[in-house]
Amino acid sequence: MTVALVAVVIAAASALRQASDTRRTNLLLYTLELGARARTPEFKRATEFVLTSLDGRDPALGISGLPPAEREKVLLVGGYYQDLGMLVVTGVLEEHIAVAIHYTGIKTVWRALDPFIQGERRLLDQRRAGGLWASFEHLAVYVEITPYDVMRRTNDRRFRRRRFPLPQD
Repeated sequence: MTVALVAVVIAAASALRQASDTRRTNLLLYTLELGARARTPEFKRATEFVLTSLDGRDPALGISGLPPAEREKVLLVGGYYQDLGMLVVTGVLEEHIAVAIHYTGIKTVWRALDPFIQGERRLLDQRRAGGLWASFEHLAVYVEITPYDVMRRTNDRRFRRRRFPLPQD
């Protein structure tokens, strides 16, 4: 009886370890894929466009009201942060990790696109056609309530580097 109980405990511990290893592997794959996307010249140009060239456009027309070339840039950048947010919302990636990596991008891109997203949502609501980029918004709200100085504080365990010495403030 004792041997059987020990075997069950060992099997359960092994299963938990394997699940943890699988989750870590999946996280690494997602992180690598998203990182590669964010470093492409196309993504960088599209981000620059989103941050500097939407002034003068009518946000009430939403994203779909932008000229096709501009709309594609907005969809590329906003879609990236939506994908990142989806990983967070589904529990694949923890909020603080996503935000620590993309804090400024999430904040600045959301602020630039928010009026267009709201315009697009109004248009979608009129057609009862669903929503737009709720997972991106989830990240944006998290960034807005988490000041950058909180993230960089070394005494905040969520953001602490684990393998390197902590800087002395």
